[in-house]
Amino acid sequence: MRNVRRRQVEQTRKQRKIVFLTIGILLCVYMTFSLVVGKNGFLRYVELKSTRNRLFAETMALQKQNEDISGQIENMKKAPEVIEEFAREYGLTKEGELVFKFKDKNDF
Repeated sequence: MRNVRRRQVEQTRKQRKIVFLTIGILLCVYMTFSLVVGKNGFLRYVELKSTRNRLFAETMALQKQNEDISGQIENMKKAPEVIEEFAREYGLTKEGELVFKFKDKNDF
C-alpha cells in the first residue's frame, strides 16, 4: 500500500513538473513574441526610430532653408538695389517708367 501511494505521489509530482514546465515555456515564448512583434516591441521601436531620423533630417533642412531666407531678407533690407532687381524679375516697374516689349523674329 505504501509503495502504491508513493508511486501516486511521484506520478503527481511529475505531472505538476510537466505542467509548470509547459506553462513556463509557453510564457517565455509569449514574452519573446511580445517583445519582438508586440504593440511596443522591437519592430515598432525600429520603425519609430527611422521615423524620428527622417523627421530630424526634414527639420534640419527646413532650418537651413529658414536661415537662407533670413539672409536674403537681411540683404534686401540693407541694399535697395537688390529689391529693385528682384522686382524687375517679376515685371514690376518704377512709377513713371515705360516698358517696351519687342517680339522676336522667331515668334512670327
